[in-house]
Amino acid sequence: MEKRTTYILAGIIIGIILGVEAIQYADARICPSKTCVETAEITPISDRGYFPQAHKALQAARETIHMAQFELKYYKNYPNSSATILVQDLIEAKNRGVEVIILVDEFSTESNAFQLLKDNGIEIKMDSENVTTHAKLIIVDGETVILGSTNLSFYGLEKNNEINVEIKDRKTAEYYEQYFWELWNGEY
Repeated sequence: MEKRTTYILAGIIIGIILGVEAIQYADARICPSKTCVETAEITPISDRGYFPQAHKALQAARETIHMAQFELKYYKNYPNSSATILVQDLIEAKNRGVEVIILVDEFSTESNAFQLLKDNGIEIKMDSENVTTHAKLIIVDGETVILGSTNLSFYGLEKNNEINVEIKDRKTAEYYEQYFWELWNGEY
């Protein structure tokens, strides 16, 4: 009986050790830089809900807007389109003294807002031809992050089924700021 108890106890101890290791491994995969969300205001966004949330965040920006976008479209013949309004929001933010820095993928050329934004003093550049920046990331004032699947284009904003989230949390924003600057500097 004593031998059996010893084996059971050894099995329990090994199980606990393996369980702790598995949890630590899972934490590292979910939160690699230890900047996980502790408390945050999280707003799920789907489909046509993206435009009003992004519009509100860009209009409220006081200090910074940092963006990485696969597509950033501007339709001069459609001034009331969602994409065009968001581009105007970026220009208006720059005009009121907000630092606006944008990285876009070099793939998107048709109806691209690149030159318009550059002409309005916004720091914008295309990624390298060696990578695809498929991210859809907006960081406002180092505290609000909007990310998900929506491209800033007619189809992305007006037609497609899309899923996104707005996270108001400084730690999360810090994590994505670091990621943004790694993309900007070509470290990915």
